[in-house]
Amino acid sequence: MNNRHVGVRIARRLQTTEHAVDRAMVEASALIQAMIEARSEAGFAAEVGQPALRDMVRGLSQLAEARGAVVEGHEGLAAVAAAQGLGWRMEGPVEQKTQPAITGLAGAAAA
Repeated sequence: MNNRHVGVRIARRLQTTEHAVDRAMVEASALIQAMIEARSEAGFAAEVGQPALRDMVRGLSQLAEARGAVVEGHEGLAAVAAAQGLGWRMEGPVEQKTQPAITGLAGAAAA
């Protein structure tokens, strides 16, 4: 397996991980919304289920922390790829970034 294949393999897994954390956050958010709506629709007082709601919101907060760690790990992996000369650019649509990322060395490999 050449260096480009290694880099692309890691990049695909990283993207899958990022999307999985996002999906988990969406599901947790939907659960929290459903809990709040169900309590209200059932006519229960705000205190009913409050400890469980607090726990779910804490879980969502922890998912947000995990998401941040994965993003930081992404940046670290990009730096490793650059330092080791690993090409990692995947084909297909690229996600928009707020900051310029370290390039995938696709141009460097071709040069």
